[in-house]
Amino acid sequence: MKIRAIMVSANELTVLKPNDTAKDAIELIEKNGFLSLPVAENKKFIGFLSKQYIYDTFFSEDHPDIQEFLSRPVSSFIHNRIDPVKPDLFVEEAAEIFFKNKVRFIPVVNERDEFLGIVTQNALFGVLTKIYGINNSKISIYTDDFKGVLSKIAEIISKNNGNISNIALIDTEVMGIQEISIRVKSDDPDRIVKKLEEKGFKVREYIKN
Repeated sequence: MKIRAIMVSANELTVLKPNDTAKDAIELIEKNGFLSLPVAENKKFIGFLSKQYIYDTFFSEDHPDIQEFLSRPVSSFIHNRIDPVKPDLFVEEAAEIFFKNKVRFIPVVNERDEFLGIVTQNALFGVLTKIYGINNSKISIYTDDFKGVLSKIAEIISKNNGNISNIALIDTEVMGIQEISIRVKSDDPDRIVKKLEEKGFKVREYIKN
C-alpha cells in the first residue's frame, strides 16, 4: 500500500504560515488539541512547530517579557525539519522514516514540490495493524521444510474456518530450523491449533486474540 491512501490532505489541515506569531500558533495548537502543526506557504512545506518547542526556547533564553517573545514569527521556531516524501512511497518505507526520525508526521509533496498533506503515526500504525493482522491470533510453528509444509498448514486452517491474514518466515539460525509465524482470523483458533497438532505440527507459540 502507498501512503497516498492514508494521507491527510493539506485542505483538511490547520496550517501555520511563517509570518504568523508564536502566540497565534499556540492558540491554534491549544484550540484544536494538536501537539504540533505544519508550516507552509504558497504550497511549499517549510517545517513544523510544536508548542513545547516554543516554551522550551523561551525558558532556555530566559526571556524577560513573554508577550514580546510570543510576538516573534513562527519562522523563528521552525524545527525538526524532515525531507518531504512523495505520495507513491510505500507504508513500510514511511514506518522506517518514523522510526529513524522520531517525528509526529511526515509531509507529502508532489513532483512539483507542492505540499499535498501529511501522513500521521496513527494512520500509519492503523494500516500496518490491518496489513499484518496484529489483532488476530498468532500461531508459530517450527519447521525445516517451509515450502513443503506451508500448503498443508494453509489447508488445515481453511478447513477449520480460519483465514490467514499474514505469514512471516523467521530464520532461527539453529540447525536450519525456521519459524513460520501465522496470523489467523478465526472464531475458534483453539480448534485450528488442535488440528495442526493432530497432524504432527509442533506449535511453539500460540497467542489467542
